[in-house]
Amino acid sequence: MPIYYFTFDAIPFSDNPEKKDCAGAYVCCWVDSIDVNFALAKAKGYMNSEGWEVIKVEEQFIATREQYENDPENEDALECYDEAVSEGESAIFYIWPYDD
Repeated sequence: MPIYYFTFDAIPFSDNPEKKDCAGAYVCCWVDSIDVNFALAKAKGYMNSEGWEVIKVEEQFIATREQYENDPENEDALECYDEAVSEGESAIFYIWPYDD
């Protein structure tokens, strides 16, 4: 099955323990799925289970391992791609604090 890649803008749910420190997050997500719509639903479900609400889908495409293999700056992305292949999904949350 293909691995779908998404980037999301997200905010923590009110009951998320990170809510007091985090205003939001930019989330990179890799999902193993037969179809983009199933992949999107799976990614949103995963994020909801982690306490985050998707505000906007910024980017989506079918990812390949070759995109990440020879780029040392994408080492984390390669690990997430491989995790999605073996576990079905993976994500990196880049969170930001509230403005002072």
